[in-house]
Amino acid sequence: MSEKNEKSRASSTSTDSALDALENWYHVPVLGAVLAFMFWVRVQAWENFTQNGEVYFSGNDAYYHFREVMYTVQNWPSTMPFDIWTNFPNGTATGQFGTLFDQIIATAALIVGLGSPSQETISMTLLFAPAVFGALLVIPTYFIGKRLGGRLGGVFAAVVLGLLPGYFLSRSLVGAADHNGAEPLFQSLAVLATMIALTVAQREKPVYEQFLDRDVAGLRRVVGWSVVAGAATAAYMWVWPPGILLVGIFGVFYLVKLTSDYYSGTSPDHVAVVAGVSSVTTGLLMLVPLSTLSFSPTNFSILQPLFSIAVGVGAVFLAWLAREWDNRELDATSYPLAVFGILVVALGATTVVLPEFWGMLQSNLLRFVGFSAGAATRTIGEAQPFLSQTSRYGLGMFGVIFLEYGLAFLTAFLGAAWILLRPHFRSGNPRRMGGAAAAAFVVGLVFVAPGIGDAVGTLLGVDGQLGSLAIVAITLLAVTVTGDYDAEKLLVVVWGAFITSAAFTQVRFNYYLVVPVVVLNAYVLKVVLGLVSLDKPAAQIEDVDWYQVGTVVAVVLVVLVPIAAPVAASATGDGASPIRLTNNQGQQVPLQSATTVGASHGPGAVTVWDDAMEWMQNNTPEQGNFGDANNADQLDYYGTYSQTDDYDYPEGAYGVMSWWDYGHWMTVEGETIPVANPFQQNADNAANFLLSQNETEAANALDVVNEDDAQTRYVAVDSQMVSPQQKFGAPIQFYDGPRNVSTGTFYTQNILSQYGEDGQVTNYGAFQQLPTLNHQAYYESMMVRLYQNHGSAQQPQPVVVDWQDTFQTATGADLYSFDQSASPIQQFNSMSAAEQYVANDTTAQIGGFGSNPPEYVEALEHYRLVGTSDDQGVKLFERVEGATVEGTGPANTTVTASATLNMTHLSQGNQTPQFEYTQRADTGPDGEFTMTLPYATTDYEAYGPANGYTNTSVRATGPYEITSSSTITEDREIVTWNTTAQITEGQVIGENETASTVELDRHVSGTLGDTNNTTQNNTTQTNVASSEITADSVKSTETTQADRLDTQSPFGAAAAFVAPAVVGALGRRYA
Repeated sequence: MSEKNEKSRASSTSTDSALDALENWYHVPVLGAVLAFMFWVRVQAWENFTQNGEVYFSGNDAYYHFREVMYTVQNWPSTMPFDIWTNFPNGTATGQFGTLFDQIIATAALIVGLGSPSQETISMTLLFAPAVFGALLVIPTYFIGKRLGGRLGGVFAAVVLGLLPGYFLSRSLVGAADHNGAEPLFQSLAVLATMIALTVAQREKPVYEQFLDRDVAGLRRVVGWSVVAGAATAAYMWVWPPGILLVGIFGVFYLVKLTSDYYSGTSPDHVAVVAGVSSVTTGLLMLVPLSTLSFSPTNFSILQPLFSIAVGVGAVFLAWLAREWDNRELDATSYPLAVFGILVVALGATTVVLPEFWGMLQSNLLRFVGFSAGAATRTIGEAQPFLSQTSRYGLGMFGVIFLEYGLAFLTAFLGAAWILLRPHFRSGNPRRMGGAAAAAFVVGLVFVAPGIGDAVGTLLGVDGQLGSLAIVAITLLAVTVTGDYDAEKLLVVVWGAFITSAAFTQVRFNYYLVVPVVVLNAYVLKVVLGLVSLDKPAAQIEDVDWYQVGTVVAVVLVVLVPIAAPVAASATGDGASPIRLTNNQGQQVPLQSATTVGASHGPGAVTVWDDAMEWMQNNTPEQGNFGDANNADQLDYYGTYSQTDDYDYPEGAYGVMSWWDYGHWMTVEGETIPVANPFQQNADNAANFLLSQNETEAANALDVVNEDDAQTRYVAVDSQMVSPQQKFGAPIQFYDGPRNVSTGTFYTQNILSQYGEDGQVTNYGAFQQLPTLNHQAYYESMMVRLYQNHGSAQQPQPVVVDWQDTFQTATGADLYSFDQSASPIQQFNSMSAAEQYVANDTTAQIGGFGSNPPEYVEALEHYRLVGTSDDQGVKLFERVEGATVEGTGPANTTVTASATLNMTHLSQGNQTPQFEYTQRADTGPDGEFTMTLPYATTDYEAYGPANGYTNTSVRATGPYEITSSSTITEDREIVTWNTTAQITEGQVIGENETASTVELDRHVSGTLGDTNNTTQNNTTQTNVASSEITADSVKSTETTQADRLDTQSPFGAAAAFVAPAVVGALGRRYA
């Protein structure tokens, strides 16, 4: 019997040990599984980035990181100090690139490549790096969550992080090789280390006297962890210099916490020790990568070390001030007033003594946490305000937040509120309880009544959103200063508040916000467990009731279901996400699953640009060799150059003009030098050129960036740049040229409306954006003349667009309303009939869609198409001198030169894409005329990259046909004049300055009255049936398969109107 009892006890002990082990270590396999899942989600689409033996990345910054990593591998551990292969003609210091992020990846590539990695090895290492950084974030997330919500809370935070489908996921997917994917990891490590240091300080209570007594043993742990916190903060800024924002967040926390501690009767010395040691450590370490003595938040400047040390000095000063308050036996309640009074005086003095520094500080603070953005900033997708997506989805504020976080953001907000309010409600002090309730009411009132913030903003002379922010900040400051808080919980709330402001100001900062959101959910879970008495070790929990389990399960499901259900549906093959919202047009907007987001990831438009850049590498001269200058050896692609404000390029160097989005692709894929780049350098000059309305304006825009011996020689334009619904609107916001322009100068937005019998709108498609109606300035813009017409003249067609009403948007811009039941397009047999119709109808315009201008567009004389991507999505142009043609023909008439040109590089069998270039000139009373023609018709083989010129792939099928308009003699003869002219490549590029001389020959083509030669001019108006209209219903200089779109929609001819513009968005879907 005793033996059985012994076995029973042994069995029980063994079971208990197993349960204890499970309770103590269950988090390890769970975290391992979450980490593995997060990594798999992020890398599942990696094969999309390896095509034809080449490794691609997504976005544009990833390519510049590739360049930095390549340089660091070759010069380890140094990073590139200055780059002459971008920002023509100045070069640039790389700032936020060439940081610890690139050094880590370069080191990994060197290890994988056994000290001598190939370019493919380096590319693959960079390709997978963001997924590694993203998955590793689960580790600090767990530990922060554990400190707030216990082990179970930490696991819960990790699981929520792994399921979120939003911006953090997209920034840490394979191929998204930008520092954004690593920033949350390093920031979270800095916050975690600071939390630990604060906890040690609160436990061991270090004071100033211990330093005087050299109490090494008593200070070892708190000083050690403070040094670690400072080093972690410095490492974060080594990854991203603008991370100085985190130092500012710590500074605000120390200000609030030290003031709160003294007000509550606790010595500020404890926290001040952490603040002083960690901040000075950060400041000293930031001297290591110092590259400039300017106050630049985006470079490794003197700002980072000075500001970090200033935070530490400020914290020590507050601790000293508290001692002075005690020594003078002053009222503790006056201490906060004195502190903030000193702060206001200090800021006021800064505005007077250092106005430029104050302006920089204010502008950068508003740029990060100002809840708004300027027009130019809004053209940058990642820098748009978070809630600007309401118009994209047709959802309200809750809907946009829900698509990013499910309900986790709401529960995190409740957790933060409970941290702030709990000490007051638990104090038993009616005054504090009433103040906390009032604070909650004020914050809620600001959200439901935004007019209050507008009023305060008007009073302060700032935006209404900033007025609301000021009210909330002051209210929360009053609450926190008068409360008694656990340091690490208060730190997370302050951190979360600032990061929330940053995320709502610039949507990209949601990749930071995920961590505060999920760790606050860990805290919420702990609070709920405490409310139902389940916040104890498993061995101590007895008699669990169903309501206890039900409450916890309900809270967990509220957070997990919205983000887990889409993942489950994707895993089981059920397809569409079951979690959906209905927008303001009655459409279903799903919350995507993390697995779906990861699986659908790809490199995007760079694959198309790669075609064009490959053509450019093979068919244009090396940098430094243009015009046979033979200076290529002065421009080492991975060379080391000293930093300067204006690099002196050698003769033969040249710039390539395009929109700034594409600069890094040109540098890396084309190994050429862009004028503008994603640092937004020269963005204004690029805008001025691309929107210029004639060649004189274009030349003036280039003169700003040209040097005598190094000039902009090429222009690259893609389909997105000429689409008003994609990138065309961006240059408008950067334009500072000679004209006063707005979006309305170039195009007008449209809506489809339903009209009642009384002629009033009964419904309209506000959420469904229609293509724009373009104005003459759009067709006159340089980038449209290049991309659509290849520099050729463009003739208007007798096609009229007719809309019903003109409304105005909230910003005062026009908005055209089209009746969805009527045909918006009318076609006439002559221009005079179309012009007469428009003259009598104020809601009608000739052309304005596709490649149909309202008026005649002149030909360009100094730009020619030389190459394209394989699908013509990207087109490359060369700026040339042009060949002079001097001729004689009939007096006082118009002469037209035309040539048919083949895109020889796109030939397939017997089919070669071609277009016609035409240019007009007027003859004088003596019949003489002059033309400047940009396309050659012969002698192509004499020039190419070997002797410093372009090997153009666009070549004429024959000579120019030069003709005059027909005239009728007194004898009723129909007379035409024509001749042909061969133009050599040397004449076009300026190597041969000899003008071509031509004389038009007279031909009689018939007699007026001859039925075989007369032309009928019937101006009868014709309404075109919806089934007869396609995107190429009118004449175009170029027709491709993507330019054709049949119209079978219920809106009939309305579809014909939208078709050409839809081509840009749907016909060439490479973005």
